[in-house]
Amino acid sequence: MNQSDIDETTADPFCGFNVGSTVFRARPLPTPPARFVFESPLMRLISDHHYANVITQGTDLATAGYNTQIPRRSIVVHHYYDQASALLGDGQTPPITKFAEDLAVLIEHMQGLIEIGPNGYATRDDFRCYLVAHSMGGLVARTFLQNRAVDPKSLYKKVLKLFTYATPHNGIDILGTNVPSFLTPHEIDTFNRDRMSKYLDLVQRYLATRSVAWMPEGCLAARRIFTLIGTNRQDYEVAFGLSRTFVGKGSDGLVKIQNADLAGFDNSGTVEPCAKAFAFRSHSGFFGIVNSEEGYQNLQRFLFGNYRVDVWLDVNDVTLPPGCLADADALNRLDAAYPVEVLVSLRNKSWYLTRRVAVEDSAAVFEHKELRLPGRPKPAVSKLLSTVFMADWGKKNPSDPTVAYRLALNVLMPDFQVNGADASDGQYEGSKIFSGAAIIELTTDVSPWTARYWWESDSPGSTAPPVQRNLALTPVNSTQFRTTIQVTSGHPVNLDAQLRFEISPWK
Repeated sequence: MNQSDIDETTADPFCGFNVGSTVFRARPLPTPPARFVFESPLMRLISDHHYANVITQGTDLATAGYNTQIPRRSIVVHHYYDQASALLGDGQTPPITKFAEDLAVLIEHMQGLIEIGPNGYATRDDFRCYLVAHSMGGLVARTFLQNRAVDPKSLYKKVLKLFTYATPHNGIDILGTNVPSFLTPHEIDTFNRDRMSKYLDLVQRYLATRSVAWMPEGCLAARRIFTLIGTNRQDYEVAFGLSRTFVGKGSDGLVKIQNADLAGFDNSGTVEPCAKAFAFRSHSGFFGIVNSEEGYQNLQRFLFGNYRVDVWLDVNDVTLPPGCLADADALNRLDAAYPVEVLVSLRNKSWYLTRRVAVEDSAAVFEHKELRLPGRPKPAVSKLLSTVFMADWGKKNPSDPTVAYRLALNVLMPDFQVNGADASDGQYEGSKIFSGAAIIELTTDVSPWTARYWWESDSPGSTAPPVQRNLALTPVNSTQFRTTIQVTSGHPVNLDAQLRFEISPWK
């Protein structure tokens, strides 16, 4: 951020979380935007979930001497840029560790002022909070959670969940290269991975993986983290569009899609991906990710939902018809990258909970060579496509015992290569190996839970078909179930795969 951006953020009492929008894009440019009024995350948390604004008589928790009791459901903003502004500070940007130290102080202050009693917590030790952050704010939150030096009182244990909008968890890349460490004005080098590994206390992990998109299990469990990833770079107008030009495709205009994800790991090295979803929104602006219905819907379901579903694609094999491609495959000379599109929507809603589309550079991808590795397991490839949170309070009909969603899956025909050269065997551009949409219903008012699905092609529209397929929910542990839907193409290029759903109660 430049100085004017810092000053603008400082002058806003809610640092942008009070900004809404009246427009959204259903499709990429040049399609004109549609009108859709979203009030702002702040307004919706107040109206939907009865959160309170704790600004009183022109003061808030950042004001010296503020000692007003705050309710259990309070919205508190960490104004970490105040000291870097020319308005309330000296115009000099301190290191991110200072911002994280101040976050620890703020959380301790909140604990001291929180309401105790029938409408609050039983004791101050019971106090817990959620962290919701945009962009660099997510790195401030991670520094607080991961770097014990900035949190000597271990206040990180008070955090129940972390939700990040468009945070560069693995740094920022410009023209295909990570920002260099010598770009120090306004702490731009904060997004350099070498430096990030130090303030995130990940030096050894970074040396082993060359990534800093990691959260140690002991700091906050991966299951308690959600990353919302923007995919619309076209509407990011910062620096007259130069940012989106230099950052390039596969981004929200500032943060690469691949850098906005996060995963957890434990002491044994076991890796667990964090929950994630994708929205066709830019990093900020009129079409920004924070001031979006899609963003808010994922936020409120993650914070207050009742059910969690992690959607995976497990690929066993892709086989080719007799011909030159099959011959090259037999000689291990065939290359291909298979794009996987997934869109998750709810009944009577004009937005998606997640939207991963190839033309927007957000599709998942698996490589043909992954399917031919010696001693490969079965499945050979497993990809977490997205995480869906659902809520009883979100039902159109409160008496309906089911929660339901629509999942559209497309596996696109790739551009095949043989020995590095383009190859073709009669495929048409834009064709799909698999394309289908399933309506999935989960019934939770019975024990054990039950589930069913049908393919939309069996019954276009909203009417359930006469034949519905039951899904067997297999217990994984005392709180988690697993079920699968077979995905086979019957195409000359034959896909052998399955959608896997990891289902659990959520709170």
